[in-house]
Amino acid sequence: MKWIYVILFIGLLAISSSPVIARLLPLVPAVVIAFWRMIFASAMLWGYSSIRPQESIEPKNIRLIVAAGFLLAMHFIFWFSALKLTSIANTTILGIVAPAFTLLFERLWYKRKLSWITITALLIILVGGIIVQGNDLGSVNGTGLGNIMAILSAVFLGSVFIIGAKVRKSTPVITYTRTVYTISAIVLLASSLVLDNQLMGYSINNYFWLFMLGLVPTLIGHTAFSYSVKFVSPTVIAAVPLGEPIIASYLAWLLFAERTPFYVLGGGLIVFIGMVILIMNKQSE
Repeated sequence: MKWIYVILFIGLLAISSSPVIARLLPLVPAVVIAFWRMIFASAMLWGYSSIRPQESIEPKNIRLIVAAGFLLAMHFIFWFSALKLTSIANTTILGIVAPAFTLLFERLWYKRKLSWITITALLIILVGGIIVQGNDLGSVNGTGLGNIMAILSAVFLGSVFIIGAKVRKSTPVITYTRTVYTISAIVLLASSLVLDNQLMGYSINNYFWLFMLGLVPTLIGHTAFSYSVKFVSPTVIAAVPLGEPIIASYLAWLLFAERTPFYVLGGGLIVFIGMVILIMNKQSE
């Protein structure tokens, strides 16, 4: 099973490019970025399926896949919106708390008990998240709102991993991801129209980076996670992006001279420690 961790590492590198690429699209609304990301990714998967036909979805999984597509759309709406309001470091640090939510969802869904180690780890993560908020704690404007959106994006992503773990037991990865991405794109299209966002008329350079979002972090990154969730716990899958804040923050500093405040680094370290305890305890169960 060591090969699955190679796939997860490749997925980590791929998704770490997402906030950096999104920074190159300052004039494109968050929902529109998410829409084109899903459109390009789903189009490539459907194109592949036309060459190599895939199995169909079992009727029992249709509602779950629709739910996963909707939740993924919500994840991207909140995540890209957060990135417009707060730093790459804040967005990625607060956006990696998905394992905490997958664990809570597993507790509610599968009625699994939480050990004292798990509860301690969750409290450590909570403290780290509060520190990352800093002076923006409780604020619903600007950076504070962006931080809240980043956390909410993690809630939605954790939900997607939980559903994926169930559906992928009987559904091939291409069949699953192409359908989830397509449903997500439809939800994002509807959201863009409701918000009266401009969908067309951007520069060739913008469309190139929108395509790269569909190819690298989505087709390679998220598909790697969707593939792996059949073989390892959704909580472990959700923990793989632990390395994203480090990679993305370094790239943000290198490319955009975006510095990370000391309290964000400290809070991020505490979140990281809590997540490591959480995952190590999960793997030992």
